[in-house]
Amino acid sequence: MMLSAFVISFKVVIVSVVITLVLSIIGSYFLVERGIKGKSFIETIMIFPMFLPPSAVGYLILIILGKRGFIGEFLSNNFDLTIIFTWFAAVVAGVIVSLPVMYQSIKAPLLGVNEDIKNAAREMGASNIQVFKKISLPLCKKGILTGLILSIARVFGEFGATILVAGNIPGETQTVPMAMYYAIENNDETTAKTILIIIVIISVILTMSYNRILKRIS
Repeated sequence: MMLSAFVISFKVVIVSVVITLVLSIIGSYFLVERGIKGKSFIETIMIFPMFLPPSAVGYLILIILGKRGFIGEFLSNNFDLTIIFTWFAAVVAGVIVSLPVMYQSIKAPLLGVNEDIKNAAREMGASNIQVFKKISLPLCKKGILTGLILSIARVFGEFGATILVAGNIPGETQTVPMAMYYAIENNDETTAKTILIIIVIISVILTMSYNRILKRIS
C-alpha cells in the first residue's frame, strides 16, 4: 500500500507539474508578454483557486467533471470516459492548485525584463515569439525553477481536493497524504511513522533546493 501510494503520488506530481508548466508559459506569453484583451479576467480565473479552501476546489471539479457536470456528462455520453475517481482526477486537482503558484513565479521575473533589450531584438527582425523564447524566458529561468519546486511541493501535499475527486482507492488513486491519513485512521503507527519520515526527507530536500535558488537570485 505504501509503495503504491508513493508511485501514484510521483506519477500525479510529474504529470501535473508538466501540464502546469506548459500552461503557465503559454499564459505568461499571452497575458504578460503580449497583454491580450481580457487579461485581468483570465488571470483571475487562473489565480483564484489559491484563495479557495482545497475542499471547495474539489467540489468545483466535481460539479464540472462529475457525471452530471457539463464536461463530465459530455465525456461520459460521447466517449464513455469518466475522470472522477481515477488518478487523472488527482492530476486535474494538482494542476488547478499549482497553476497559481507556477504562473506567479514566472510572471514576477518576466515583468522585470528590460523592455529596451526586447525592443532592440524586435528592431533586428526578431518576432514576438522569438523574443519571448530567446530573451524573456531565459531571463526568467530562476523564477521557473522556483515555480517548479513550489508546484511539486503543492501537488505532493495536496489532500482536500484530491480525496473528493479521486477518492482513496489503494493502488489506484491513493496518494501519500491519503495513505498516511488511512494509516492513522486505522491505528497503523508503523506505516504512518514510516510515511512521515519519508515525507519529512522529501520536504527537507525541496526546502533546501528552494532556499538555494533564492540565494542565487539574491
